[in-house]
Amino acid sequence: MSQTPALSTRRNDLDWIRVAAFGLLILYHVALVYAPYDWHVHSAHTFGWLHEAVLITNPWRLTLLFLVSGAALRLMAARRTPGRTLRDRAERLIPPLIFGTLVLVPIQSWIEAIDKGGFDGTFIDWLVHEFGPTGLSNGVPVNHLWFIVYIAVYSLVAVALMTRPVLMARLEDWLARATAGWRVLVVPIAYLIVIRIVLFPLFGITNRLSWDGYNHFLSLGAFLFGFLMVRHEELWAGLERHRRTAAIIALIALPIMMAQAAHPGGATWFGIPRAIIFGIDQWAVIAAILGYGSRYLRQASGPALRYLVDATFTLYLAHQTVLVVAVWFIRPANLPAPLEAAALVGITFGVSLLIYEIVKRIPLIRPLWGLKPLPDTVVRPRYARRRRLLIVGVAAPLLALVAVLIGVATYPGFDHARQYLSELGGASAPMPLIFNGGVFIAGLMCMAAGVGFGLAIHGLTERWIVASLTAVVFILAGIGLAVSSLYPWPDPRHMAINLGLGIQIAPLLLLWGLWSHVDLRRLKVFLFVTFVAMAILTVFTHHMILPGTVNPANVGWWERAYAIILVGWVGIAAFALERRLKTHADRHSPDDLAP
Repeated sequence: MSQTPALSTRRNDLDWIRVAAFGLLILYHVALVYAPYDWHVHSAHTFGWLHEAVLITNPWRLTLLFLVSGAALRLMAARRTPGRTLRDRAERLIPPLIFGTLVLVPIQSWIEAIDKGGFDGTFIDWLVHEFGPTGLSNGVPVNHLWFIVYIAVYSLVAVALMTRPVLMARLEDWLARATAGWRVLVVPIAYLIVIRIVLFPLFGITNRLSWDGYNHFLSLGAFLFGFLMVRHEELWAGLERHRRTAAIIALIALPIMMAQAAHPGGATWFGIPRAIIFGIDQWAVIAAILGYGSRYLRQASGPALRYLVDATFTLYLAHQTVLVVAVWFIRPANLPAPLEAAALVGITFGVSLLIYEIVKRIPLIRPLWGLKPLPDTVVRPRYARRRRLLIVGVAAPLLALVAVLIGVATYPGFDHARQYLSELGGASAPMPLIFNGGVFIAGLMCMAAGVGFGLAIHGLTERWIVASLTAVVFILAGIGLAVSSLYPWPDPRHMAINLGLGIQIAPLLLLWGLWSHVDLRRLKVFLFVTFVAMAILTVFTHHMILPGTVNPANVGWWERAYAIILVGWVGIAAFALERRLKTHADRHSPDDLAP
């Protein structure tokens, strides 16, 4: 048989497919919030048409992931012994499985138990119940982490095959002959139809390792197929050659499958016609994706792919817990379904990515989130830490804006003309935690950004005094925001937010620090205009000229304008300085390193 030598441990096309499949998984779980299925939590909105719509991805998505996971294991094991492969798999899978089971899943389970009326205690009470004798007697739920359990067990099977190279070679040869030419479409479809007809009525899909016969024949079969066949170029050539045929078959099968699911008579003849169409759609979609991916994505690498490949496991671990918590907090606002769904998608992806960005920088907890340990010596580009702190400064205003928008959306009748933004976190707000939590995190980010601003000024000008003063102003502003969120309006301690007003002089401090830097003319003009605009608003707000211009009938709008300038300029300035630091660093040789 013709095989590609094991010169690489990666396939770009398979990496892209895995990333896309996990992205679809997150969207699928958001859809389940609105679907007529028994999922963990539900929106107040339910759409019956999702019963059929989920069939767009439901038959093939996880099967494809298992196939790609098996292929990835084989590529990873190309230069490893079975023992080393097993050890590497255990180090990568077991810590996140234990961490997720003990920390991430209980959060979901507690919210689900309260939501469905089966529990009314605190989270600590739930942990005691879940991991006490009564809870353990019913098993420990793993929720979405069942996928890791199955991958771990299937990896054991694959490693066992590695210890029998003759048997593995025979299986590869048999599979290669069985899927040669047009059989690459027909044989897998026939297998999927048979197990669907014979095993699915007996087992269904339980996601319980001990009783999931159909799922094992499906998922383990896909895993081993990917493991055994990933290096056989004839298979990929056949998938590429038949990719259009597979896509056409899938497009024909999908509406038929949806009609069978929607029609009361769709399960007639013992469900055999339905199983046939299901199996056809299942492999046709997978074959089309693999064929088109192999054809067009093998050479499609780059920083975006490397970032997403590294982030995918962490996003998978975090996303369902983030989604369940987001539904729990957002649902009482009774938002329109499109706005609510968009918020859930944005929060799930955004918070999961934020978790990844945080944990990847903390060596101690990287393995708990599915990330490899950092190498002993990491060479950092010049100004890497300062630039990351400035990126935090770019993100902080965006987070504050999101907190305000969601806070307004959850506060029916909020009067922008007469009410202050602080009231979104006050006692009269329906969901003050959203606003206060966002402001608290934005305050912490403001402090980090202040350090970044100070270090950036020093890196560009070597002026320590103005750099230190700039950092102090931002840190005080961040403290003011964080403390004000801990003591919501009208608590007198909420006025600690006035510490944040010191940020008005930050543009002047930056101008002072950067005055001699000739390459930042546009940034300096922007800082000057920002300072003048804030000064004008301050003069009007405090009635120093034209008394009464700002009054109870319009004070809210003045505050909005003031807040947009006060907070928004920080993100723009941080972005401009981060880009300038990158340009400055690129002018130095790679050996000239600095934090």
